Amino acid sequence: MVGQHLREIREKLNLTLRDVETQSRRIAEGRQNTEYLFTAGRLSQVENSNSLPSLYKLASLSEIYQIPYPELLRFYGIETSKWPQGNGGGGSPVGGDGKEPGSHAQWASSAPVRGVA
Repeated sequence: MVGQHLREIREKLNLTLRDVETQSRRIAEGRQNTEYLFTAGRLSQVENSNSLPSLYKLASLSEIYQIPYPELLRFYGIETSKWPQGNGGGGSPVGGDGKEPGSHAQWASSAPVRGVA
């Protein structure tokens, strides 16, 4: 299960749920977008179920856990190496402005769609 794998990574880094929340809050504040905030409760839910985090929250985990964004997407079965290259394709978690994931049309048209929270 993906959530269990994310928990193992967090624990290997000696991070608590609150540590991740604090770091993601800094990311959200720096990017002036609360979507990057991964609360301890929401992270616990993702780690203990099949709940799918948003692209923004995965971007925060990528930064906090120091795991390339495309690798995190592969945990969920999304293979970015097959995406078009250029303008943010091929696995870039941020748009042209460096702030928003998924701001390029390639992301919207190439990624599988499933309800996210």
